[in-house]
Amino acid sequence: MEGSECPPVSVEGDWTPAQTKALKNKLQIYFQSKKKSSGGDCRVEAEEGAPRAAVYFSSPEVRERVLARKNHEVILDSKTIQLRLSSEAVSPVSGVSCGFFSSLRVSCLLLMSRL
Repeated sequence: MEGSECPPVSVEGDWTPAQTKALKNKLQIYFQSKKKSSGGDCRVEAEEGAPRAAVYFSSPEVRERVLARKNHEVILDSKTIQLRLSSEAVSPVSGVSCGFFSSLRVSCLLLMSRL
């Protein structure tokens, strides 16, 4: 999947550093579910010690569906965590803004249309 990924979606919420690993698993399941998040095939990278993650979708259509949905939330440790999504993603590893990937979105759409 990595070769065909679109720019990441940045996800932020109010979770603690101790919850990061469990939350990463919850986000993976949540964003893979079309019913729960309007999502699909994806991978999640969570930044250790920060309430931030990046979700990489394999399809630009799925990415746009997820971003179009108004309310995203997961339940962790009996608490509802509201998720804030942004298409101007921040890389969870380097903290570098990925806004420059917007032109790659067009390339991704073109590539996907040829498949």
